[in-house]
Amino acid sequence: MSIERDYEDERRHVKGVTTTPKPPGPIARVSRPKAAARDWYDVFSTYYNTVADPFEAPARNAGLELLDATPGERVLDVGCGTGNALVALARAVGANGTAVGIDLAEGMCRASRRALTDAGLEWGVVVEGDAATTPFRKNTFDALFASFVLELFDTPEILTVLDEWRRVLDPGGRLCVVSLSRRGGGPYTRLYETVHDLVPTYVDCRPIYVRETLLEAGFRIVDEREETAWQLPVEVVHCRIT
Repeated sequence: MSIERDYEDERRHVKGVTTTPKPPGPIARVSRPKAAARDWYDVFSTYYNTVADPFEAPARNAGLELLDATPGERVLDVGCGTGNALVALARAVGANGTAVGIDLAEGMCRASRRALTDAGLEWGVVVEGDAATTPFRKNTFDALFASFVLELFDTPEILTVLDEWRRVLDPGGRLCVVSLSRRGGGPYTRLYETVHDLVPTYVDCRPIYVRETLLEAGFRIVDEREETAWQLPVEVVHCRIT
């Protein structure tokens, strides 16, 4: 049985009504305002590649492999940060494709633009903006990539954010989400959530139920992988618009 079929089987049929699995438990809230996140990442952009990227890179690269961007495609990197994934996507789509990054923090946008320039990828574009309300038209992109981004949004906003990402994707478009996972979380996850509660501005990512959240948002899951970052579980989930 294929992975895609397995996930289709997760949909429950109750009295003739198809329902979608929902997250099996509560997740921590994100209490810091977006302005605080923007200011923090603006400062952190100078140190991000040294402090955080070595831990995130393996999971991010697994996500890029699953997304498998191809020449000529139009791809959006949500929360592009310092541009590591965006550079890889721009190389994959080539000069005949489109690779766009969007980030809330001006410092991250500068770093992404610099990374594209240093790599000689002049067709890459970076836009400063909120990933929950993007400036792009409907059906603009063939694929969307989000690495350690979805878990930054407060819980009530996550499904709205996924609706926005669906809006900018072409019919049949695909999405790859790399995110800290609460699935099977052990003592490291509980400790991390405690730190998140204490300093939510600086430790603003928190583990979520990625697979169930994407199913609840109406995406069709094609494949997934399990990775780790900072000894925390990470879900890498590749899905399509249903």
